Amino acid sequence: MEKFPLNSKPQLLTEVGCKGSNHILHLYTPGVDKYAIHKGFVMSSRNGKSTVYATDCDDASVIREFEPIDGELKIVRSNEVRELGQLEKCYLSVIIDAGSILGQKDRDVDDREAFLNELCEKHGSSCLCTYDVTRLSPERIQQLAGYHAQLRLTTSDLTILSGYPLEQSKLSDDALKKIVKDNLETILLVLLQRKTMCGTEIIGNIHLKFHVLLSPGTIYPLLHSLDERGLISAKSYGKEKAYASVDSAKTKIDRLVDEQIQARKLLTHYLRQEIAT
Repeated sequence: MEKFPLNSKPQLLTEVGCKGSNHILHLYTPGVDKYAIHKGFVMSSRNGKSTVYATDCDDASVIREFEPIDGELKIVRSNEVRELGQLEKCYLSVIIDAGSILGQKDRDVDDREAFLNELCEKHGSSCLCTYDVTRLSPERIQQLAGYHAQLRLTTSDLTILSGYPLEQSKLSDDALKKIVKDNLETILLVLLQRKTMCGTEIIGNIHLKFHVLLSPGTIYPLLHSLDERGLISAKSYGKEKAYASVDSAKTKIDRLVDEQIQARKLLTHYLRQEIAT
């Protein structure tokens, strides 16, 4: 593998697809191997694409990290990203190693993200923008997320996937979190009837559907309780456990879910009557 110049021959697009959906924001915490994230993205989106890697790290150190990966890798400096606009018909995979870029002004970051969003929407490119989450304020994270179709968070032992932008809701974050926690048992039973999942996948699915990020300490004790009650089963695969619905408990689960729905309807009817009087 070697460093390829930006003017190397691009692959032409026959069709433009996945407009905007391939612009991903990936936040990681210290201790996470960011190159593992980057290499995974390269492998998953290869399919004939050239990969452009924007970083302010030393080229040689980046190449050493990617040497097991076959294929083209174009290494550019962060201030050269806009030159990709010269390759308008190129089907590219772009990685922004934002954690390596120091002293950036917010305006410059916003300009780059807006450009990348346009690159994804108009030319079918795939873009992964990775940031060290500890160097961002909550407000800045919210602003960055607005440029992306997906948000991912990786800690040392957990990856969370979220759809983005978030759907508008009249519920406050605290109210929505309380509703999810109050109904968590039913939510878990319904999720596991659909497919077998590990704890990480369950947390990610709940975050994706409700935009509520629950801790492993909230999820795993309840999964253990459901397993003991015979409503779900758990099988170990290495360090991870996979949880599945139990066929023999389907009738009981359906009844529990139906009771929850009916109770909610009764409460809603009562509250509406009280407000109307």
